[in-house]
Amino acid sequence: MTRSTNPRPRARWLPGTGLSWLFIVLATVGAVLLGLYAAAGFFDRDPIHMFGAGGRGKPVAAVFFSGDMGLRFGMGPYIADGLVKVGIPVLGVSSSTAFASHRTRAETDAIVANAIRQTLQQTGANRIVVLGQSFGADIVRVGLADLSPDLRGRVAAAVLVVPGADAYFHADPSGLSYRGTPDADGSEARRLDWLPLTCIQGVAETDTLCPALEMKNARRIALPGGHFLRNDHRLLVQTILRELGPVLKFQERF
Repeated sequence: MTRSTNPRPRARWLPGTGLSWLFIVLATVGAVLLGLYAAAGFFDRDPIHMFGAGGRGKPVAAVFFSGDMGLRFGMGPYIADGLVKVGIPVLGVSSSTAFASHRTRAETDAIVANAIRQTLQQTGANRIVVLGQSFGADIVRVGLADLSPDLRGRVAAAVLVVPGADAYFHADPSGLSYRGTPDADGSEARRLDWLPLTCIQGVAETDTLCPALEMKNARRIALPGGHFLRNDHRLLVQTILRELGPVLKFQERF
């Protein structure tokens, strides 16, 4: 048997195989992220979702701004469901949809004001409770600071759940957009001195707005855990409902 005198190419396939595997991994990660962002609502057209639609005609309704993962994930569904169960219809704003791209301060103020107007129109309520969670809490406190006098008169209370110290006007679950100069710092939150205000934080949180809210109208509450509050949604909802006690008592009269 004659042997080939041509040397066998050694490991010439390795670089190609390595690149192929890298491409497969990147493509898989990209597909997963794309699916996650789609599920979170980044590609949705309408950021508005109504919970408890049968509650039209109630004296009090709520508008809720979600975190940067939208209304399908995290605390949002539990908060909305808890309010609906006590008779408060909720207009939910998916922050991942409304802030899928960067917004200006004027656009951010308009989104908050329009959400309040739409809640009043769709529910027929006389008063509004405004709530926000994480990214949504940042947006809420910015919008409420600039709210027009006529709408301020319709807001019964506000609840900020795990707000950050600063605010950015672009939802980004990766957190990359939350670096650098913020669109609004925490100092202007002191302007929220015109309504009953509750700020809920995790006791282990460090990047939180709550300690800065030293106004007499503000209540600061620290729950166990960090930013995700140990995923104790039941305790969170109970805390929110307790803080909204005066509003709920008003609701019970009707």
